[in-house]
Amino acid sequence: MIDCNQDSHVYRVVTTYRNGSTRPVVERGPWHPSRKIAEDWAETLRVHGYAVSVESQSGMIDVGGGVAGDDNGDLMSALASMA
Repeated sequence: MIDCNQDSHVYRVVTTYRNGSTRPVVERGPWHPSRKIAEDWAETLRVHGYAVSVESQSGMIDVGGGVAGDDNGDLMSALASMA
C-alpha cells in the first residue's frame, strides 16, 4: 500500500463520464508510485473510450495529453460573479 502522505509524488488516473444526467461523474483510481504507471493506465482507458486525466498529489497535471486547468474553474467563476 502506498502512503499518500509521503514527500514523494504519487499519481492516479481520473475518469469522467456521463450517466444520463447533466452532471458528469468523476471517478478517481488508486494512487500509483510513478507518473509513467499512471499514464500507462490512462492510455489504456483512452483506447477503450474513456475521458481520462492524470492527477498528482498537488492536483491535475494532464488531460488528454495537455496541461489541465482548475477542476473547479466554472464554479469559482460563478461564485466570483455573485460577489
